[in-house]
Amino acid sequence: MNFIQLQFFIFLIATWILYFIMPQKFRWIILLISSTFFYCMAGWQKIIFAAATCLIAYAISLLVENVYKNPKYNDLDMAKKKTKAKRWNILGMSVIILLLIYSKIGQELFDAFINYNREEGDIIKIIVPLGISYYTFGIIGYLADVYWQKDKAEKNPLKLLLYMIYFPQILQGPIPRHNKLAKQLAEPQRFDNRKFSFGVQRMLWGYFKKMVIADRFGIMVKTVYSNYQSYEGQIFVAIVLCSVIQLYCDFSGCMDIAIGISETLGITLDENFNRPFFSKTVAEFWRRWHITLGTWFKDYIYMPMVISPKLIAISKKIKDKFGVKAAKRFMAIVPLSVVWILTGLWHGTGKDYIIWGCYWGLLIILSTIFAQELKNINKKLGIDANSVGWKRFQMVRTFVFFSIARVVTGPGKGAAVKYIVKSMLTKFNMHIWFDRTLFTLGVDRQDFWVGIAAIMLLWFISLKQEKGVKIRERVASCPLPIRWLIYYGAFFVVLVFGIYGPGYNASDFVYMKF
Repeated sequence: MNFIQLQFFIFLIATWILYFIMPQKFRWIILLISSTFFYCMAGWQKIIFAAATCLIAYAISLLVENVYKNPKYNDLDMAKKKTKAKRWNILGMSVIILLLIYSKIGQELFDAFINYNREEGDIIKIIVPLGISYYTFGIIGYLADVYWQKDKAEKNPLKLLLYMIYFPQILQGPIPRHNKLAKQLAEPQRFDNRKFSFGVQRMLWGYFKKMVIADRFGIMVKTVYSNYQSYEGQIFVAIVLCSVIQLYCDFSGCMDIAIGISETLGITLDENFNRPFFSKTVAEFWRRWHITLGTWFKDYIYMPMVISPKLIAISKKIKDKFGVKAAKRFMAIVPLSVVWILTGLWHGTGKDYIIWGCYWGLLIILSTIFAQELKNINKKLGIDANSVGWKRFQMVRTFVFFSIARVVTGPGKGAAVKYIVKSMLTKFNMHIWFDRTLFTLGVDRQDFWVGIAAIMLLWFISLKQEKGVKIRERVASCPLPIRWLIYYGAFFVVLVFGIYGPGYNASDFVYMKF
């Protein structure tokens, strides 16, 4: 079950009713029951892994907190307490990370190294927990915060489980922080008509992105990539652009739906997108795209490495031997390299995602260590960094960088990537942009232009938001008849122009596989 299916809407309405008729102090129990039911709809066996992770984190966090607060450890100084707490934390995190690794490569290892006697055609599948990448990072962050004494250990294991599998965020995030979300889930939430209306608005906007844009262009992507050897040249340029649009609208649309659902319940989730294609640099892009993943890596990987005594000691040796500049570059290159290799592995364990991580890491490292040199070049060329033309060029450049990365991961197979890149660079069949070729890639002319019109609407609203216009507040301030006309209009646009029918699988969200 996911956000697009009819049974989800029945489930959501039932959750709303039960949640708001229940006495406030028990409403978190309704969320736990709903989230558990939602999770088990993907397979009841999967909840076992989430529950095991929860119990491990619950026990370890209590043990760590006990080291700091139990009077029997008063004779230990803080350094010894931290050492003892660290041992417990490393143990818990190691087991949880092993469960994540199992979910990522378990099937491959099973197929490659384990030989079972089974009948021909019988397929044995490794159980992959729903949303494990998201709740694992959330729970590791929780353990780290308890160890650093930035958060308190949760005394109720059921509340910790709710934090992990809270149903709006389990499919694709955002990656939660315990000290922000758990308190909201446990606190009594009153029905707020304004929040509920804003939540429904956000959900409709997300469904528009997902069903009207992402799934429409996703058909074109699937049509070409599933039979890539039948196409050549500029067809792949068009499909890469479609793939970029599909990924952005699919992922950000899911975030809008998740955040909107939570808002109807009076709960605020972290924003995960901030109009990334208005970014002028790759570093800014990744501060705007999948924000919670980026901040997680910054807080729990990058910063601990930067302040690591061992890394600082190596940096000092480099400074003494090669100078300050070399030491600064070392301190930039090493943590960023680790972060981006891990980011690639988080998205997938194949070579394509390792290359993808190295690609983004290299771009960000180069732009960081040569920042001053790039400014000097621009100055010598007479480029006005504040001009509108230069800013627009920077945004286009960032979009191109992202599109190149999408060439690596979009097709899904190394052989396909090689064929596609070679064809794009050697076949210049420019006519496909002007004849009817684009209307033969899974969608007809009418559907294609509906998609283009939807993209223009998305761009227009995003531009207004980028300039500081608060669209939802403006809609909310409209007279009641106009406001409801907008709501009904948005609903029927999604209903009429959303993608359904043969070959369409509503259960496919791009980032669910991560």
